[in-house]
Amino acid sequence: MKSSKRVPKQIEKLVEPRIDNALSKLPINKKPALKWFFEVTPLVVVAATAISAFAGWYSGTGVDVLYLTGGLTIVVSILVARTLFEHFPHVLLMISRRGVLCLPQKDVYADDKVSSLNQIYVDFIQDAYDSMNDWREYVCGIIGVLITGWIIWLLDKNILQQTLVNFRTPFSVYGTVLFIRLAFLMAGFVGGLIGWRILVIANTVAKLGRYFDFDLQINHPDGCGGLRPIGDLCLKLAYVTSSLPFLLGLWLVFLNFLDLRYLHMDPEDIEPLVSTIIFLTIPVAALCVFSFFFPLGSIHTCMMQAKSRLQIELDEISQEIHQLSSRLLISANGLAPQEGTSIEQKIEFLKRVYERNGQIPTWPYRSTHIWGLISTQVIPSLGVISSIIGFIQGVGK
Repeated sequence: MKSSKRVPKQIEKLVEPRIDNALSKLPINKKPALKWFFEVTPLVVVAATAISAFAGWYSGTGVDVLYLTGGLTIVVSILVARTLFEHFPHVLLMISRRGVLCLPQKDVYADDKVSSLNQIYVDFIQDAYDSMNDWREYVCGIIGVLITGWIIWLLDKNILQQTLVNFRTPFSVYGTVLFIRLAFLMAGFVGGLIGWRILVIANTVAKLGRYFDFDLQINHPDGCGGLRPIGDLCLKLAYVTSSLPFLLGLWLVFLNFLDLRYLHMDPEDIEPLVSTIIFLTIPVAALCVFSFFFPLGSIHTCMMQAKSRLQIELDEISQEIHQLSSRLLISANGLAPQEGTSIEQKIEFLKRVYERNGQIPTWPYRSTHIWGLISTQVIPSLGVISSIIGFIQGVGK
């Protein structure tokens, strides 16, 4: 078999620190104010959720289940997003260390291959982090605030109207209502920032398959040619994206089956809220699946190209097996037993090599990734099904 060219070990040791250095100087949040927002928002949401639950218990009206589950989901999703942001540079570095990446065939230079690959990869990483911190993150943050404000208005517009119109309302009540809503609006802004970074990470993974070729390690223990870290990263993308459809699906179950006193809403306000949530749940649940498969599309294409190159070498082995088998068949009567045995051993050896290397992976994920992706769709599906059951029961009455 033809062996692919690899980076010498002594050169790899010089190359890796440059990539390490590039990653260490490229934080997810360059701006101190936004970094502070990321750090403080979970604490603020926890405080707002606790105040909301205590106020409901103290007043005797009961805990607002929608705000309670919303607050908990926001905190968990932000913490999961942090793990995603920490995992992203490790994946970039791991792919480099494994030697899976190589320059496209048209860009391979005989004398400068290693330095060119390293410089292109460092520039590639730099571009990803620059995109995360450009002006579009503020646009996504504002969109997050608008969506959160819209949901807050649908949840408790009557409470807000009564609080604002009744001038006898104590200032402490004004402050409590305002603090809880501002906390969730703050979370909406951070959610928009996270959403933008998810888009950049997904696009960066997709560009890996367009900017580089892969030297698949077909016997790698991860079963994905050394590219399983990319599949793990995309599954984390899906997990972070699934927080919103998870919350909306949970709310649909509550709105359809929970006692109204736990919802703090008038009955006439529930129907438009359910319609709005269904309108949001279906596309964001589809977006969760899209966030997993979209980045992997170009990776799959590039792995297919790498498979076609490896298949040439496998075809050469099959041709040699055919030639040796034909020779053994045609010249069996004239061959010495020792020579015939040697040919048979060579054929068996080539067969083992072919079988060992014949299964070339073309996707950077395993079945466990698919089951993990399916798990993100359970709660949104239950929410939509509960709405359909509630609609059928309403028509029956």
